Order: sequence, then C-alpha cells, then structure tokens
Amino acid sequence: MKKYSQIRSCVFLLVLCLSFSNSWANLSSLVDVTPGTENFISCIQPKSNNVTSFSQQLIITPVNASFIPIWQVAVQNTRFLKPSTPKPSIIVTPVDETLVQKALFCAKKHGYEMRIRSGGHDYEGLSYTADVPFVMLDFTNMRSIDVDVANRSAWVQPGAVLGELYYSISQKTDTLYFPAGVCPTVGVGGYMGGGGYGNLLRKYGTAADNVVDVRFMDVNGNILDRKSMGKDLFWAIRGGGASSFGIVLAWKLRLVPVPEKVTVFILNKTLEEGATKIFHKYQYVAPTIDRNLHIRTQVFAEYIGNTTKKTIRIMFEGIYQGTRDTLLPLLDEKFPELGVRREICEEIRSIQSTVVFWGLPSSTPIEILTNRSAIAKLNNKSKSDYVRTPIPIRGLRKIWRKLMQNDGSALLMINPFGGRMADYSESAIPYPHRAGVLLQILKTVNFNGQTSDTTPTSLKRIMWLRSLDELLTPYVSKNPREAYSNYNDLDLGVGSSNYEEASLWGERYRKRDNFQKLIRIKAKVDPDNFFRRPQSIPVF
Repeated sequence: MKKYSQIRSCVFLLVLCLSFSNSWANLSSLVDVTPGTENFISCIQPKSNNVTSFSQQLIITPVNASFIPIWQVAVQNTRFLKPSTPKPSIIVTPVDETLVQKALFCAKKHGYEMRIRSGGHDYEGLSYTADVPFVMLDFTNMRSIDVDVANRSAWVQPGAVLGELYYSISQKTDTLYFPAGVCPTVGVGGYMGGGGYGNLLRKYGTAADNVVDVRFMDVNGNILDRKSMGKDLFWAIRGGGASSFGIVLAWKLRLVPVPEKVTVFILNKTLEEGATKIFHKYQYVAPTIDRNLHIRTQVFAEYIGNTTKKTIRIMFEGIYQGTRDTLLPLLDEKFPELGVRREICEEIRSIQSTVVFWGLPSSTPIEILTNRSAIAKLNNKSKSDYVRTPIPIRGLRKIWRKLMQNDGSALLMINPFGGRMADYSESAIPYPHRAGVLLQILKTVNFNGQTSDTTPTSLKRIMWLRSLDELLTPYVSKNPREAYSNYNDLDLGVGSSNYEEASLWGERYRKRDNFQKLIRIKAKVDPDNFFRRPQSIPVF
C-alpha cells in the first residue's frame, strides 16, 4: 500500500500541536495518573527512553484542561454538549497504527470499553458517550488521503472527513469524484460502515459499494486487508457497522468518473404554487428518471409573509451529471410541472456542487470544506424512513397539516433512490434498502433557542417528531419498517440480550437475513463482544 500523503492541517490540529511535548516528563503532565487510569497509562506508555514520538500521540484524561475542548470539538450534534453527558475516562488520539494497537490491548487488559470516533456525526453520540468507563479512540490525527488518479482510487485514513476527501480529489482532477454524502464534516471512518449515500447514489450506488480494500485491526490487534480477513468480514464492515467488528485504519475507495462541469438548480414551490401535486408526481419521476439526475427535496412549514397563516414550502435541489443543454429537454419531457428554467441552472465543478448542497453559494472558496470549524454543527433529534409506494395526495395533505402544527423546528429531507441502487441485491452488502425503494426520508427537529434537549419546549418537539413518525406509518415500508443505520435512533430499541430484542432495531436497519448473517460473523471475529455499544451487532 502506498505511503499516505499528509493533508493540510486544520485549526484543531494547531491546537493539538501546542499541547505536544518533547519528553515523557512533559507528557505526564497531560494525563491523569490518579487511581483508575494509572494502570492504563502505565500499560500504554513506551518501555524505552525514546519518548519523543510517543509524546506526539496524545493521551488525555479529565483532570487535564484540554480534555473538554478535545472531547467537544468533534461533537457534531450540540445537544450532547451538556454537563450530564457521560464522557470518556481516557481519550487517545493516535498518529499511527502502533498506538491504536496499544490502546486496544490496554483497554482490554484493564476493563475499559472502547468507542471509536472519526468525525463525530453519529446522531445519538455513541462514538463519544457511554454509561460505562471507556476509552475514546479519536482519529483526528490519522486523516491522510492518498489520491491515485491513474488507478481511480484513494486510500483514506479514518479521521478524514468527506470535505477533506473531496478537496483532495479536486486538487488532482475534476473528472473523478467519490459517491458519498454532502455534509463536509462527516467522518470517513464510520460513514462507510453504515453504507453511505449522496448525490451520486442513483448512478454509482452507496459509498460502501465503492470500497475496494481496507486496513483493519481485529480484536486481537491483527492488521488485516481484504484478502487476509476473508470475504465474510469484508462483507460485514461495508454497511454492517464496522465498529462492531474492529477498528478501520484506512479505506481504499473507488473513484468514479464525473464530467468537468455538472449542472445544479434550486427552486421552491409552495402550496399556493401547486406544491402538493408537484411533489406527488416527483415520487414517480425522481426515482425513474435518467441516472445522471438527482433531485433532493426539503420540506418546511412557514408563515406566509407577515401573516399568521402557514404554508408548506418544498425546496427542490437538483444536480445533473452533464450540461444544462441536455438537462432542460429531459425535464421538459419528464417533469415539466417543476418549471426548471435555464436562468436558474448553473454549471459548476463537482467540488462546488458539494458546497452548494451544503447551503452555500457556489462562489464560496472550496477550502471551506477542509475547515471543520467553519461548518455549522447540528442540534437535533432525527428519524428515518423508506418509501416504497408513492404517498397519495390525501396522505401528503395529512403530512403537511402535521408540519404546520410544529413550531418551526421541523424539517423533512427526502432523497430519491432507483437507478443504480436497484441493480444491487439486498444482500450485496449489509445495507439492504435497494430495489423498490422510491424515497428515503430524514425527519428532524432542532433544539435551536433551547438550553438543552430536556427543556419543556425541546421535549414537546421530540414528542411531535414521534407523533409524525406514527402518522407516517401507513405510507412507509413495512415488515420491517426500514431505517438507515447511519441515522441511528435509540427510540427503536437498544436491547441485545436475545434475538427478539435485537431484531427490533437490527432488522429495521439491515433486514432479517443480513442481520442474522452479521450476528454469525460477529460471533466468529469478536466472540467476547469487546466492540460493543448500543445497537452494535450482538453476540448471544
């Protein structure tokens, strides 16, 4: 495997660099050597006099002033930024695989669980919180990216985020990209483990479908690749939750061809402009139209001007792998009701389209994708669903009325499937939401303006979200009602002492056959269930 190339540092790494010391004596001042952690520190410290390299592999416990800043910098859902959130006993931020191996060995030896944090985007905070003593393995210092244009591939370490990956690709070519999500701060390490989707899924499938190799550490500290781990484990970690089986050290990704310029458009439709009928047709058109076109929608309830009357606004965000001269005739034929006009279409680079879909102007410098501190964080609770039968007009009207009852904190984000997604079987990888899926729905409420997610207003918003979830029941997939594991939702259940308990959430994320296969693989590679957290693959 090629040696990783180091990507540019961000502000956070500069802060960490200030914390680095040149001797073990200085490093010892950074760590807590009080009872309860001293055994771990003694276990992991180097046994030689050469401590300079080890001093750059930061190990921090709560007594150190840098503990909270380092813990919270990658907490991407700010509802967990509160004193009551359970925090790690120890944070380990390795710069190489040796310290990862040591941390794994010492955590096992001294009775700690382990949580693995890449970008910190997990919706329930499971990579950095736990109700038991745990070591948090934070990969922020292992984030190098090696793009190989000639072979259309890239090796990416787990601490890199999608924005950094896209930027690295764009510095070498405008005709290759990677089919992943649009949020720049999502960590590569965990993203592939859940499947991963984005604007290219209708043409190239999920991100996990485009993983071609891996460096992976198992529970015994062995470093494996695709060949040495065997086909079952390689199958499991791409969409089955890689952190249930071990530690991903790097993913090798297949880069896919894209045109030098893509076409994007954004337009809004309200109820008064026929949004209901347009969205009704959207359910039929968007999953079946040319695979080069992806049209995401966002649905809001809002007041009309300065009145007290509400309406529904639907934002249609399109990206086409080609020029507007080809896009416009396609839409005129298949979806004239949408009313896309030449003047709202913009031809830009793929890297710029990621900026646009994050809600920024296309003129925004693309370097922002590498600046984690410049990207707004979330503050919400979310749920997901899959639609396999178009929702009828009467159903849409019920949903709109429900949205109007909300206090303005709600959002629906809807992505069409079809295309390449329908070409894969449900068991190609553990991610099963394939043929027959028309739409994926993300339902979310934010806690903006609230001091926490437990204020009366916040609790009311959560109850509203759950009632929306119930209202949608007749209109979404059944047996099981499917959900997306990367949008983890602990409301689905956390029990795993037997299959009946675990199936409540496991079959929704991965369906029965895939979930049962994952359990069998887990029993072989991690029989003592060291790699565990709520909703991880269980061992019975």
